[in-house]
Amino acid sequence: MVIDTHFYKLTKIAMQFILDMNLGRSDAIAFLSFLVAGLSALYTRWSWKETKKANQITLIKEKKEIYDAFFELKMHMSQNAQFAELSEVSKFYYQQKNAKLFLPEKLSSDIEKYFEACFQVAIIHKRNGGASSESHLEYEQHLSTEERLSGKIENELIKIIKEARI
Repeated sequence: MVIDTHFYKLTKIAMQFILDMNLGRSDAIAFLSFLVAGLSALYTRWSWKETKKANQITLIKEKKEIYDAFFELKMHMSQNAQFAELSEVSKFYYQQKNAKLFLPEKLSSDIEKYFEACFQVAIIHKRNGGASSESHLEYEQHLSTEERLSGKIENELIKIIKEARI
């Protein structure tokens, strides 16, 4: 470890300095204590930086998981539209809830609206067993919301993840 090598070198230099100055025992102990305290402060600072970096990595990971789940739902909706399956749409439930914790309020609100629109499409499909002339009007509102928000959300998520790089 780099810190161990530096500690060894500094200790060797300090011992040589103490021997060259003919310091008394109490002065030598005080000087070594000062040296150890300084090195401890440096190690603490290094440790803090590494902890901060680890926390940033964790936050990026959470945001990436939200993006991945969103992208899966978006692909499902673009492939199935009014034939969306409730089981597939429901997979995004927890990630849209987590968005409130890890993403800006406006984006998490858009994600929640997007999920609700997709969920309603899947509910209508399940209830009616597919598209019909009556259900077409019900689908239209939710599908337009899904289409309007999908690109916007994807771009915002990509931007946030890129900005969070370490």
